Amino acid sequence: MSPCPCGSNLSFIKCCKPFLTSKDLPKTAEQLMRSRYSAYSRANINYIIATQTDKAAEGFNATEAKQWALAAKWLGLKVLKTEAGQEPDQTGKVEFVATYKLNGTIQQIHELSEFKKIAGKWMYVAGLVNS
Repeated sequence: MSPCPCGSNLSFIKCCKPFLTSKDLPKTAEQLMRSRYSAYSRANINYIIATQTDKAAEGFNATEAKQWALAAKWLGLKVLKTEAGQEPDQTGKVEFVATYKLNGTIQQIHELSEFKKIAGKWMYVAGLVNS
């Protein structure tokens, strides 16, 4: 069994695959964030689109996102901290660092992501990228 790209130490089948294949919904904001990382690592832009709203969805270019996701070699995800975002919560924040290699250069995205629950489903709302 292959490990999940999100770095959870679980297999992909037991971790993010049920979310990416619409068999289950993430129960926490962190699960959604991890599943979105896994979706990018597999260039599953349909999942990215289906799990974002508000500011995150405004001006999102699916074609560019897919090209970028395919061009990058995804190296890992590190969750730095979470704030709320548990099953009973309606909002949550997750700070993470995603590492990838693009055009021979290792790069990172350090972001504080905001999530909210809409009709029982966690959605990515916006992210503040730290430089």
